[in-house]
Amino acid sequence: MNRCERGAALLLVLWATLLLAALLVGVAASSRSHVEAALYGSERVRAELAAEAGLAHAVAGLRAPDLASQWVPDGRPYTFAFDGAKVTVAVVDVSGMLDLNASPPSLLHGLFEAAGVGPARAAALAAAVVDWRGGTLQAAGGGPAHGPFRAIDQLAQLPGMDAVLFAGLQRAVTVYSGRNLPDPSYAGPLVLAALRGIDLRQSATLVDGRRRRAALRSAGNGQALGAVANGPLVAGYGGVVERVFSTAVLPDGTRVTLDVTMRLALTGAQAHPYKVLDWRVDPAEAP
Repeated sequence: MNRCERGAALLLVLWATLLLAALLVGVAASSRSHVEAALYGSERVRAELAAEAGLAHAVAGLRAPDLASQWVPDGRPYTFAFDGAKVTVAVVDVSGMLDLNASPPSLLHGLFEAAGVGPARAAALAAAVVDWRGGTLQAAGGGPAHGPFRAIDQLAQLPGMDAVLFAGLQRAVTVYSGRNLPDPSYAGPLVLAALRGIDLRQSATLVDGRRRRAALRSAGNGQALGAVANGPLVAGYGGVVERVFSTAVLPDGTRVTLDVTMRLALTGAQAHPYKVLDWRVDPAEAP
């Protein structure tokens, strides 16, 4: 082999080495991304299971036979550790939420204004809710008119609604109470502001103070602000309907939130203590 041939062979070997090195780098990067994806998937599953454990804790707390141990469904947080995750659970009786199918236009208007919407737009949105549930609002694309709201996610489809506004409203509304006026004992800041016609900051302060106080023992409704029944109220659909927000956070920051509406069995039924009416995963966080 002459000198020229040896040079060509060396160059070929160098190119082959470079190509092999590049291939190995690509394989290593791909393997690393697959490992990271698998790790994220496993951590996600851990967080989901921890959040579901929060649901189980909520059911047990709401059905505790001892009144002093019963969870109060007014949005106050309950926190515990599960499999290395920090789990925070809040339960809200749907009687404290604004029912999209039963609330009067004035209350709908007040809710939208409390969420930061101007008067004209709030009036238009309130009218759209009434038209939707009354079957007079035509569906997009010329389809059949709507009827009563079946899920709160339908609120996001209203003309004039946007993702940011819906994210702020979704914890304040329900389709399961059947009440035209929410119970202020269980209402969150937005609903209380709409009910009382007060500033959102003021209503948030009142709600925070209420949640920090021990619940009063009472069987009736219409209690003064800050006095909540230590136990759920009988709502629509033949049972006690609660909305449970369970958030699990792992040490690496993996986070899962479950938003579950359930109807509790009033007595007995240990094999079936509740029925899930709505199950939402990772809804946008809202106050």
